[in-house]
Amino acid sequence: MPLSEAERRALERLVSAPSTPQSLALRARIVLASSEESISTVARALGVSRNTALKWRTRFGTHGLQGLEDLPRPGRPTASGDDLHRAILRIPLQRPPDRGWTTRTIAEALGTNQAAVSRVRRRWFADRPDLISHSVLDSPNSMVLAAVVIDPGVRVLVFHQPATPAARPHSRQTSQLTEPVRVLLSAQFAFPRETPATGNDISPTLLTTLGEVDAAVPRNWPVTALVDRPIPPRVDRWLVGHPRFSVYEVDPDSWLAQLNSITAVLDPRQSPGLLDLEHRVRRWAEQPSTPFSWVRASPTRASRRPATEDHRSRSPSPILASAVVEALRESLATGAFRPGQRIAEQPLATRLGVSRGPIRDALKILAEDGLIELEPHRGAYVPLPTRRDVYDTYTARGPLGALLLRRIATNGSSRLAAAKDALDDLVQHAEMRDVPGTGDADIRWQDTLAAAADMPRIEKMFVRLSLQLRMFVSILGLEYTYSVDEIVADNTAILLALEAQDPEEVTRLWRRKIDNAVTYMVGQLGHLD
Repeated sequence: MPLSEAERRALERLVSAPSTPQSLALRARIVLASSEESISTVARALGVSRNTALKWRTRFGTHGLQGLEDLPRPGRPTASGDDLHRAILRIPLQRPPDRGWTTRTIAEALGTNQAAVSRVRRRWFADRPDLISHSVLDSPNSMVLAAVVIDPGVRVLVFHQPATPAARPHSRQTSQLTEPVRVLLSAQFAFPRETPATGNDISPTLLTTLGEVDAAVPRNWPVTALVDRPIPPRVDRWLVGHPRFSVYEVDPDSWLAQLNSITAVLDPRQSPGLLDLEHRVRRWAEQPSTPFSWVRASPTRASRRPATEDHRSRSPSPILASAVVEALRESLATGAFRPGQRIAEQPLATRLGVSRGPIRDALKILAEDGLIELEPHRGAYVPLPTRRDVYDTYTARGPLGALLLRRIATNGSSRLAAAKDALDDLVQHAEMRDVPGTGDADIRWQDTLAAAADMPRIEKMFVRLSLQLRMFVSILGLEYTYSVDEIVADNTAILLALEAQDPEEVTRLWRRKIDNAVTYMVGQLGHLD
């Protein structure tokens, strides 16, 4: 069955989007593969029956993308305004548990079942190829979030391209941006349902926001705004005199569905600021007596502050300092810096939109983690890993991991809920045949188990080794994933042994897993030293 270029792009977007339900991604893969192979070949390759593959190819040929959705089931339909729906969509605004807001933890918090939570989130947050945000934010470079307005009468998101162009983030980087964006999109539910709008005319709100952005963003930068209400004539007249601004209306029912299209274009270098913004929105949502408004200060203008104001003397907030550390860890672990590259404080501070204080503190912590080197007269730089570094990391991870797992198996399995969630995430990547994503999910799963052991000092050492391993994989161009199917099998067996409280079997399975990983990695190390 031939596909048009637009159909192919839409299907590929469904397959690659982190928010796409597993079943829908499989159906999209079936249609993509059947455009080049026979139905029987596709069925064998994807592990489904021939009838299943034929059904979804036929449904797509008849109804397009809508044909891949589940058909409505008989019974009372769930209304979007139901209290349960609203509670599920609002819960990201609350402080998350240690495991984060997953379908499991949301179900536990609301006293409902996980399937109901999954249906609601899939209904409202699932990506759609026809969203206007896909086309207006469609750029080879990433985008920066410049302003946010959350008002009972209107929601506004404003974007511009960064001062220094950067490639769009890959799937590993977008994962750290998903929750902040979800919080921003869900913030409309902070207001009680009966809260009146601040006025029928949204022009003052829009004009104030656009004016602040116009003052903050350099004149030669194009600006794109998404609004969930029709654009008033007063705003249209303002836009005529400000041609660098483009404002687009988004259907209110599609506002939450922009989750993937926005995270797919955001500059990962902005993640510290977005994490800080996420915390601000949550604090505001506790008592949303007034609308929420935020405009990002331009780094180029921030650098022009009067010299008499000593910003360096201010201590960075713990939230911001922690966000900077996490952002830099993720950048190093995903290979954003080259081996031997010097990490200059001021350019990094400008890029992240913070002062040099949090950067300096973060570099010290990263040096302790073994991710960078700090030398007098040279400063911070990224070391070139050696063969010994890789061997040492695995040599240390083996016994540390065994110690942590034996502790869990001995003390009971009551703390394994987060590990089960992490394994579900890994399986989803594996079923999508996302090899890099599966490897990354495997390391996160191991870190989740380390946290479940309740041995903080050992956990800290283990997580540091995880960061080093991810950096080695990225910098050296190694493949971590020995086999996605074997990883799923190994991890499932380990989790079952933990639930059975069998420390000897857990230790045996962990050693086998480490041996598999080391054997696979050894063959890739010939070019070192």
